[in-house]
Amino acid sequence: MSVISFPRRVDTRRRPRTASRPATRTPVHQERAPRRRAVASVWRGATVQRKSVVVVAVALVLSLAGSMFVAERQIQLHQLQSQLLQDQSTYAVRVGTLTNLSAPSQIASQAGALHLVDPVSVTQVPSTSLDAILPLPKFSGYAPVTSRTNR
Repeated sequence: MSVISFPRRVDTRRRPRTASRPATRTPVHQERAPRRRAVASVWRGATVQRKSVVVVAVALVLSLAGSMFVAERQIQLHQLQSQLLQDQSTYAVRVGTLTNLSAPSQIASQAGALHLVDPVSVTQVPSTSLDAILPLPKFSGYAPVTSRTNR
């Protein structure tokens, strides 16, 4: 036996009495069907062509509404993507400027100016007596040479 029981359908049509049944006047409980709206009767009375036109029109309206929703979402995604690209480029510029400030060449040049590091190249000057007169310097380009020493 099933635990689920479905409601029994009540047939509201009158059946003709047959001779095999005795005619008794026992009242039979009959449920009345609920009143239906006028829309249902209008829908039932409509022709097949009118029904198909209504169904197609409703489908077109739903399709148009869905397309508008999708298009609006695509516009929002495009705006978010362009904002993301702009923020990424701004971040890249800032990282570049900060990286240039902390580059090893910049640090070495600033430390060299402050005499915090050993020089890159050392030139050995030959030893000379402090009483000797030094010769004039030699220039590879044009420059006026004037003596700064008294001879």
